[in-house]
Amino acid sequence: MPATLYDALGVPPSASDSDVRAALRRQIRKYYAKTRDGHGGVEEALRFINHASRILTDPERRASYDHEIAVSSGSVSQRLAHVVNTAIAKTESLVSRNAPTRSIVRSRGGGTADDAVREVHHPGLTARIASLRRSPAIAASMFVLFCGLFVATVALVTPPEAIQVGKQVLLWVTLSLVGLAVIYGIVHAYAWRQRRRQRARPAQVEPAILNWRRDRSVFLGTDHPQEDASWIFQLRMAELERAKCGRTSEPRPWNRLAARIFDYAIWGLVLAMPLAELQVSGAISPALAGWLVHPLIAPIIVATTWIPVEALFVALMNTTPGKWLFGVYLQFSISDAYAVDTMRYRFVRALARSLRAWWMGVGGGVPLLAPVTVAMAYERLVEDQETSWDSIEDCLVTHVPAGNLNMVTGVVGLIAMLWVYGIAWHQMLSDSFDWARTAVESRVPASVPRALTEVRDNALRLGAQAVQDDRAGPKLARTPAPGEYASGGLPLDPELASLYVERKRRLAILSQEGPRMLEAGNWREASELCGTWASLDLDNARAWGCYGIALQAQGHHLDAVKALRKAKQYDPNNGSIDAAINRSQRGIIANFLAHRGL
Repeated sequence: MPATLYDALGVPPSASDSDVRAALRRQIRKYYAKTRDGHGGVEEALRFINHASRILTDPERRASYDHEIAVSSGSVSQRLAHVVNTAIAKTESLVSRNAPTRSIVRSRGGGTADDAVREVHHPGLTARIASLRRSPAIAASMFVLFCGLFVATVALVTPPEAIQVGKQVLLWVTLSLVGLAVIYGIVHAYAWRQRRRQRARPAQVEPAILNWRRDRSVFLGTDHPQEDASWIFQLRMAELERAKCGRTSEPRPWNRLAARIFDYAIWGLVLAMPLAELQVSGAISPALAGWLVHPLIAPIIVATTWIPVEALFVALMNTTPGKWLFGVYLQFSISDAYAVDTMRYRFVRALARSLRAWWMGVGGGVPLLAPVTVAMAYERLVEDQETSWDSIEDCLVTHVPAGNLNMVTGVVGLIAMLWVYGIAWHQMLSDSFDWARTAVESRVPASVPRALTEVRDNALRLGAQAVQDDRAGPKLARTPAPGEYASGGLPLDPELASLYVERKRRLAILSQEGPRMLEAGNWREASELCGTWASLDLDNARAWGCYGIALQAQGHHLDAVKALRKAKQYDPNNGSIDAAINRSQRGIIANFLAHRGL
């Protein structure tokens, strides 16, 4: 039995349409990754793929081809009868073509067309691959534009206490990177384990498709290739263009990830502008604006609203600003020889791909889900050379060298936007963690902190007694005198007892002087006295409340909120503490808006 198209593509005859398209994309990626070899090898391979796709992606032609395969493996009489029937069918076809009227068929695009429409060649193989010129002038202009935007944004959002804030941002970034590394390690280990469990894939025989013109038995008499000279010329021009710009179909997951993050970051800054205007005009309240820009909510909004914008960019230019910077381009319907190449069709396919990438690639923008889906998509891309959304939407992703200037622009832009978002979100993250900690602590009984304090004091007492015993040397056991033990049943040293008496005396003085300075309006002195009072009596709500009110009066609203929440923890029914917390929160928002001139 002669070789078949299925053998050339490395799939069984019973393969589904999706498997056949995947095999065609695999062959196209293989030859797109090469440059012109000087002997027409790539061209010959793509011409073969064109004819194979025209036969196997059309249900009627594939059914006819499968029938040819079945007949070729039958008896001699069956093959002779098939040859006679085929000759008669071809004669009738020639007669019908010479008739005055020509049959009309319905094309796959949904409209009516002449029979010649079904003889068109694969449009995806000759499509123009450069939608934007990567000239030095355009790259320099983009560099100046983005760098100016980044410098202005960084200058506006950087607070006066940049060093302290920078340390906090660096801490958050470090913790985020550690968390992402842990997540990727878990996903990678799981994917590696799954690959080990799966059976080894059968080795695909390298198809000798470069000899198809000498050995046409692979087509088995079904729709022998009828090539058009203009299409071959377009194929050669597209191949030369790919070789000229260095385009390749090799997977570059980090370029794709950086491009997507860049697009999201830029789009987030664009959305922040109208949001600030709405807040200034009073259309939305500061509380609602705070929730919209919260680091747990804002990524979802940015990723969701970017879907139609990305689809429009891809339909018009086959790329986006971030993808253009990092040299990433898209091409749809790469395995479909009968694809409809209209703007509406491209937009629908691009919209479907963006929607799938939004969910399968970044988990809908949910911060806790996105790292997992990104790691899974990375494993799929490395293993299968394409992502799930590219496979489903029949999309081919190609890459070109980004260029030094574009790469510098992209990297500097990502660092600048990381700083911008870090400045905007670090306080919100701190408040969120403080709120979560307070919520957990509020569910713990108030007696637990006091019990922990007693345990700590008893441990210190035991340690001091042990040190004193070591210094005094060994002593004979004796019966202690009455009153020699503390109420807790532990031996109380006279020197340690004097320290406790001194501590009680200081607490009595601080509990009087702190509130007195607060009432007198001496905020700084009150904050020092009340802060010392709170540090000595950790579970005293009055001490923490005095400390928080003194800090609030000095304008230190962030520290005031922390102190007041401590007071609320030990006195949850005090409404005045809630009112003080609300005042400090409003003060934080007012300081933020005043700093940015809003």
